[in-house]
Amino acid sequence: MRSLWHSSSKYSLVLSILLFLGLKVSLLGQQQPQLQHEAVYVGFIQDDRRELAKKGANDSSPAKNREVIAAFSREVAGWKTLDGLNQNVKWTVAFDGKNLGEVETKPSPAPEVTVNPNPIEASSTYAHAIHAIVTPANKVPTIGKPAYKFSGGFGGTVRRPLVVVSKPNFVDPDQWKPATVPSELVQPVRIAFSQAYQHVRQCDAQGEPLKQDWDVPESELAVVKTYASNKGSFLVETQLKQHRCVFDVNGKNLTSLEGIQWFFVGNDRAVRNLGSDWQLVDAGDYDADGKSEVVFFFGDSETGKEAYILFYDDFRGKVTWAYR
Repeated sequence: MRSLWHSSSKYSLVLSILLFLGLKVSLLGQQQPQLQHEAVYVGFIQDDRRELAKKGANDSSPAKNREVIAAFSREVAGWKTLDGLNQNVKWTVAFDGKNLGEVETKPSPAPEVTVNPNPIEASSTYAHAIHAIVTPANKVPTIGKPAYKFSGGFGGTVRRPLVVVSKPNFVDPDQWKPATVPSELVQPVRIAFSQAYQHVRQCDAQGEPLKQDWDVPESELAVVKTYASNKGSFLVETQLKQHRCVFDVNGKNLTSLEGIQWFFVGNDRAVRNLGSDWQLVDAGDYDADGKSEVVFFFGDSETGKEAYILFYDDFRGKVTWAYR
């Protein structure tokens, strides 16, 4: 009996050790998001703005050439806007949580200041950010057909910009997808609109804002698109139904409301205005911290200003790369 008990104890001890080791291996195998200590760069493949500027308003065809704008870096200290990237880079092309391939680029010489009145070639920010694409053009990924949606300050058709990352970080862990806005969020979004744009005014016959505010009816604000994440957050795009020649007047500052507006709704149902006249580019975990960043594009044909806006840390922070 003692021998049998002794053997059983040995067996139990060995089994316990094996179970402990198996649990340890299992835990080690569950990789937790780790912030990469080496800087991660984020840029955008876009149609060559210098070529678009030279084509002029009468030619609406897309540019033959494409370029990469090296816009942001993520370092241990956080996200920041890049002031040039003087090195060759092999980029991973990301879209909708997928890896579309790789492109290689090299810094491009600063362009000459030759085009007026469009300020594209006079912008040192733009000049320092340009990377020439070394990869053959037929191997550079494209999504969709050229359109006016991302034409920015140039008015013609352009290809959709694509996010490129200096590391193979393309997954979208928050899984942002098109959705239908929950009915209970429509009213809070409308309230957020009225708080963000407090002096909405229509125009007179000469196209000037009226002196009195327009009491915008609730039914006037349409929800155009909605995106939802697996965290219970929403991105809501709105537009006034009667949006021709409408402004928000803040002193001497006029904000056109002819376009679209974006609102972020957190999982706590708090609504926050993000900006207007932006186009959603993509979402992905570009710094591999386990949270998705979300990127927008802005372009103004009147001023020539273009920008990329990157939100991070569940929309608690943002960085902007812009030129005018």
